[in-house]
Amino acid sequence: MKALILKNISKKYQTGKNSYFTALQNTNISFDSVGLTSIIGKSGSGKSTLINIIARIDEPTTGELYLFGKSNKKRKIELFFNKDIGIVFQSYNLIEQYSALYNVELPLLISGLSPKLAKVKAKEKLNEVGLNELAISKINNLSGGEKQRVAIARALANDPRILICDEPTGALDSSNSIKVMDILKEISKTRLVLIVSHNLQLVKEYSDRIIEISDGKIISDKTINKNEEGKILSHRKSKTSSSWINKFSLLNFKRRIKRNLFSSLALTVCLTMFILAAGFISNKNTSISDACYKQLDYGSGLIYKETKTGGSGVITLSKSTRPPLKELLQNQKITEIFEICPNFDAILPANSIVSYQDESINDLGVFTLYDFSDVSFDHSLIIKGKTMNFIGSKEVILNESGYNLLCQTLGKDTLNEVITIENQIDVPYYSEFGDTIIDTFSFKQSFIISAVVKELSYLNTPKIYYSYSFIEEVMKDNILINLSTYLSRKISWYDRIIETDDNSYLSSYSYRLFLKDYRFRDIDLSSLNVGDNLVYSSTSLTIKNSLTDFLKVAEYGLLLFLVISLVGTVIIISIISFTSYSEDRKNSAILTSIGASKNNILDIYFRESILTGLISLLSSLLLSFGLSKLINLVIFRFIDLSNLIVIPFNSFFGLPFLFPILLIAGLFLLIGLSTIFPISFSKLKTIKGELQSL
Repeated sequence: MKALILKNISKKYQTGKNSYFTALQNTNISFDSVGLTSIIGKSGSGKSTLINIIARIDEPTTGELYLFGKSNKKRKIELFFNKDIGIVFQSYNLIEQYSALYNVELPLLISGLSPKLAKVKAKEKLNEVGLNELAISKINNLSGGEKQRVAIARALANDPRILICDEPTGALDSSNSIKVMDILKEISKTRLVLIVSHNLQLVKEYSDRIIEISDGKIISDKTINKNEEGKILSHRKSKTSSSWINKFSLLNFKRRIKRNLFSSLALTVCLTMFILAAGFISNKNTSISDACYKQLDYGSGLIYKETKTGGSGVITLSKSTRPPLKELLQNQKITEIFEICPNFDAILPANSIVSYQDESINDLGVFTLYDFSDVSFDHSLIIKGKTMNFIGSKEVILNESGYNLLCQTLGKDTLNEVITIENQIDVPYYSEFGDTIIDTFSFKQSFIISAVVKELSYLNTPKIYYSYSFIEEVMKDNILINLSTYLSRKISWYDRIIETDDNSYLSSYSYRLFLKDYRFRDIDLSSLNVGDNLVYSSTSLTIKNSLTDFLKVAEYGLLLFLVISLVGTVIIISIISFTSYSEDRKNSAILTSIGASKNNILDIYFRESILTGLISLLSSLLLSFGLSKLINLVIFRFIDLSNLIVIPFNSFFGLPFLFPILLIAGLFLLIGLSTIFPISFSKLKTIKGELQSL
């Protein structure tokens, strides 16, 4: 069987916009499976084009090549180079940075041989060409003749059925030329050896067949020595392997250590931002909720009925009224967790007068807690004063801001001091007969400052908290003299508030709700659906919504920065990967010529980038943990939010280990996009193009 058959092979090169040069014209030729065949001709005659097409480092414009009876189009190019063809280039095309032994090992490793067996066989091949003693020498330390013999040993490593040599003695002196030709002649006894040469003396002395080409056509084909057809070499069945890529990638990484570390730094910044952003996004709501629990009046709120009264589109008008008490008492969701109480804000508002020994204290708001019992509020917030039950109702609690204001105003520690809260207001009653009865609500009570609590500082104001239960008793004990006389029955201020019309200002247009147990705070009050047209509001919810909106703006800014850094990182890694590939374009073409697939070549740079990525990942994890602690500390200092950033390794959006999976997948995707695409688009169509682009 013929080893090679070329049918109607032509090759044209474009030299201008509409001009072409024909390097090879309708060539038809066949080759036996053994013997040394030389192809000669003047420069530009087409002999190198012919040999390049046979070697598949260039592609014909038209025609087809058959290898042992099968079309080359049906043969994977990596198998062709690794099993069928061995190429010895004129300029050696060895990988200069590595040893002679490793250069010969490479095609064996690519073919799937184990590193141990590959090393043994590579040494055998080097011994066959007389270079066993130079096995560990780097290529750039060898002479031209030694390099050529290494190239032959590499070409023969996988026992190819055809050996192609382009000017194998072109750069050698006569002594080395004879050594090389002796080796090639011996090899030709068991396989086809094709050489291109200008040395006619050596061609005539060693060739079994001489083919002469001129102007792209075969003008002479002489058989000097007819060889008997040898037994076609068989190959061990094996799959190509990628284990060699790890070593190759590692060696490349070490050669470009500074550049790779710069790439790693850029990727570290991007990954750190991603980790911090994920920690922020996943935990900000929890952090806000935890922070709002630091409000002593977290469980104190208002409930009112909101009814639309007009307007349309974006602008609507609504009216707030106090909902009927009967309706609230029938609402199981409300009665389970809340105490429903009248709202006394109309006659005892938050801006009631606070004084110490008749000296008014400005900017100190007055707010209510249901009681000072064990379950009414969170005792862990207390930083000064009593930490057990408050005995006696005439005690108040200051928040830290209020305590500091009071101490600064009075110039002394005010814990256990007595302050006065007072308010006076005239309240009219309009009878159905047109009479107006006016009673004056007069409240003046002294309280002992029993404790100070640490609250969330964000949007916080100086506050005094007193017991609603105490105020309620005061309201029940105080009688409206004039109205009671007019209606001929005893009416307390408590009754007056309860009996007033739900649309009256005296109702405060709402009821006050208190959590029965502060531990009910785990219920998300911001999403509490208390009924149709019923609205729940509180200071804590206002702060929570404000914090949420503020941090949402921060989140958008962070995501924008993340996108910018991501794009920048992709560009940086792409440029670095492309630059690395451009530097190694020759090595990539060489690897292809000894059997490495396109995916193998891409894999080399991908794994090199992955190594960079793993360094970046480790660095970013360490950096993000440190930065999250620092950022949390700064944020806590300024707005009192604790643990705003918590890196969610265990759970992300409720899914276990989702974050590390996304992180690793994102890293691979980022590196894949940044590495593979630029190289794929820059890779030339032919190996010849890759080699000549240098």
